[in-house]
Amino acid sequence: MNIRGQIQTEVISSLKNRDQKRLDAFRFLFSQIKNKEIDAKRELTDEEAIKLLQGEAKKRKESIAAYIRGGRQDLADKEQYELSIIEEYLPKQLTDEEVKAIIAEVKATSPGGDFGTLMKATMAKVAGRADGARIAAVLKN
Repeated sequence: MNIRGQIQTEVISSLKNRDQKRLDAFRFLFSQIKNKEIDAKRELTDEEAIKLLQGEAKKRKESIAAYIRGGRQDLADKEQYELSIIEEYLPKQLTDEEVKAIIAEVKATSPGGDFGTLMKATMAKVAGRADGARIAAVLKN
């Protein structure tokens, strides 16, 4: 079953279980996917859905930081809960050691050794399994 179908199934399951908090999170994700499908005039592939979920996860992380700075722990907790649900559908993130190994492999095969070339080649190889900021930090070290 594709990601869209899994999220739709979770919406139904949450409705049956009367879990409002979980239902709200899955309804929002489903509506985001549905809006993207309407824009594209076709059903999203799993890769496109994962990219959308990664964007939503990034928004949640930024919101959590902003809410904590603003002293709104209740809203930060809500965003953290939604982030945990989103992360269930994202690919397993690579460890720093795995990222270093991929970077070493890219350095060995890449003709250009500048930061931009290495970053682009590494991002293509990791394909959403590591955050760009984390890869850049590892590359700089």
